Amino acid sequence: MSDVKAVRYLLANNAAMIAVVPAARIYAGIVPQGTALPAIAVTHVSTNRRRIVAGSLVKFCTSRVQVTVMASTYPAQKSTLKLVRDALPETRGTINGVNVDSIANESDGPDFRDDAAGIFMGSTDFMVMFIE
Repeated sequence: MSDVKAVRYLLANNAAMIAVVPAARIYAGIVPQGTALPAIAVTHVSTNRRRIVAGSLVKFCTSRVQVTVMASTYPAQKSTLKLVRDALPETRGTINGVNVDSIANESDGPDFRDDAAGIFMGSTDFMVMFIE
């Protein structure tokens, strides 16, 4: 979960982001039902682990992390997704205790909406490379 830990930390500590989505509504995992909007879910998709040196306990990991924005309007969804991308520029270093080689925006997902709940959703994926 180091990948999610680093991404959530960067989002929850970005001034422009938390001016729109309070840190308490940026979740590692799913957004609980009934949460006020906008809200953000940071979820793990997959990880590939490689040993740096044969027999070493240190592993170089490449993970895909999905960041899903939930908002009450389509324009709010799109503008919040832009804030997410802006909050996670090509980044490296120790982030919330995670030794991150890089975080890079990979791709944007499709738009969804739940008419009954009045929620507009969209996602963007990041590749997080880190040492485990």
